[in-house]
Amino acid sequence: MVLTWYIFRQCFVTLVMTSIAIIGIVWLGQTLRLIELLVNKGALFIDFVNVTMAAIPFWLLIILPISAAIATSIVFSRMQQDKELIAITAAGASPLRIGSGPLLMGGIISVFLILNSAFFIPMTYSYYKTVMANLRAAAPIVILQAGVFTDINKGLTIYINDKESDNVFQDIFIHDNRSKNSTIEIHAEKATVTIGQEEPVIYLFNGIRTEFTDTSEKAVILEFDTYQLNIIENTSATGTRAKDYNEMSISELLFADIGSNQYQKEMRAEGHFRITAPLIGLTLIMMVLMVFMRSRYQRSHYWTQISIITVLTLFTEVALMTARSLTVSIPSLFPLMYAVVLLPLIIGYILIWQPWTGKAETI
Repeated sequence: MVLTWYIFRQCFVTLVMTSIAIIGIVWLGQTLRLIELLVNKGALFIDFVNVTMAAIPFWLLIILPISAAIATSIVFSRMQQDKELIAITAAGASPLRIGSGPLLMGGIISVFLILNSAFFIPMTYSYYKTVMANLRAAAPIVILQAGVFTDINKGLTIYINDKESDNVFQDIFIHDNRSKNSTIEIHAEKATVTIGQEEPVIYLFNGIRTEFTDTSEKAVILEFDTYQLNIIENTSATGTRAKDYNEMSISELLFADIGSNQYQKEMRAEGHFRITAPLIGLTLIMMVLMVFMRSRYQRSHYWTQISIITVLTLFTEVALMTARSLTVSIPSLFPLMYAVVLLPLIIGYILIWQPWTGKAETI
């Protein structure tokens, strides 16, 4: 138990540091793409942070398994260089005991990623898509210029006389004929716009609302102190766009019945992928253990070990993605995704814990 905890602790600490480093690199790449939220769409810095944070659960599905393989490789390489593995083996520790720490970490990662895939990804990715859709819908509001009529969307035109800031306007006129049966005109002394997680909304102060309908020759006039106008009419942002795969639960992906046969095939493939992808971390760790233990911890083969681990990691990830693509075309091939994940675990177990005879085996 002490040995298991010792190796597990080293692997886990290295895993955390490696994951933070990779997430940081990915985050910087996303920053360059999402910086337009601050520059062009008038989003607050907190909106930018929320959007990038909401994407992290999706990144973890790919990053954590690779980080686990890297962390296990680093720890076992260090223990090999320090001859700790040789000493532990000489003391009578079995391959099962030596590998139990990394495999325990792999099991924890798999459980976490299953929860992440089933619950966190649909929830956070839906938030991410909602915020992005609302910011795009509100973008024309942000670039309003004084003295210019601006079409915000189909049927909604806004004119402002003065602009105090990106979200605060003076002397505003709005022409709204998005409804087929009526036309609304609004004059107000002041207006503010909210942009972010909720629908973009214009709040107007001290003005007059005039409504013209096809069924009446008289206009309906309303004087107001405060009036709210939704930029996205009648529905929320999430209700006006197609639902992304990553916003669906696994049960929706596997069992939902929709009209499009091709789209349903893609959903089924994504559902099986969301089940198998969390398990690949355990598979990659098993491959790392297989490489190090089959070489019997010989330091002269360090670069060979690292090369083999790199090739196996890339091959497994590519194989899983290929199996997913094949499942879209031929749904009956979905067991390939499970085979990619489970077969290396079985083969690794056989190769690691079979009895060794004679001289140390080398790669």
